[in-house]
Amino acid sequence: MNSGIDMKYVQERYEKMSNNELIYLVTQNAGGLTAEALDIAKNEIRKRGLNPRFSKALDVQNKTYTIEEIDSYCNLINNLNCPICDSVSEKLNATLTAEVMSFIIITQYKKKIHVGCPDCLDELNNSALNKTIALGWWGFPWGIIRSIQAITLNIKSKRSNHMDSPNQFLRSFILSNIGQLEVHKGDRTNLRHVIAKVLE
Repeated sequence: MNSGIDMKYVQERYEKMSNNELIYLVTQNAGGLTAEALDIAKNEIRKRGLNPRFSKALDVQNKTYTIEEIDSYCNLINNLNCPICDSVSEKLNATLTAEVMSFIIITQYKKKIHVGCPDCLDELNNSALNKTIALGWWGFPWGIIRSIQAITLNIKSKRSNHMDSPNQFLRSFILSNIGQLEVHKGDRTNLRHVIAKVLE
């Protein structure tokens, strides 16, 4: 079956990519690639002599997962040091923060998932909440509307920071970064880099 994509063009494009560009594609941006494009990327990985785990990263981004499978990836992260405070005393989880800053007719609304220990996640939610309360209301009409949304979201997100099991935000983080997690599965240092990048 023809997907309508010129596979020769795809092959030429992958060949012209630097190693870093190809690694980015296969670890973070391969979801939804056609079977033909996946095969071309795998051949390019082999041809360059890159780690075979990069081929696995392609596969994991194009698969449907059960909760149990997602939770097995969560377990890779749960026992790492907190990327914020470096503590190992509690299992890591994730939270969603929302911040609003407004000035008359301009309103900026940012949502972001963070991974960390429960206490650090609480601090991140509180910080976003305080920033929104202080700076979010000053835009009309969106400042007021978005501030209410952000305050509600931060309060709701904070409720799941201390769960013993992975929460919905950690599972969402896992699905968004599953290619990188697969490549670095046995390497705690690089797994820490993956979760620390979220804080940037």
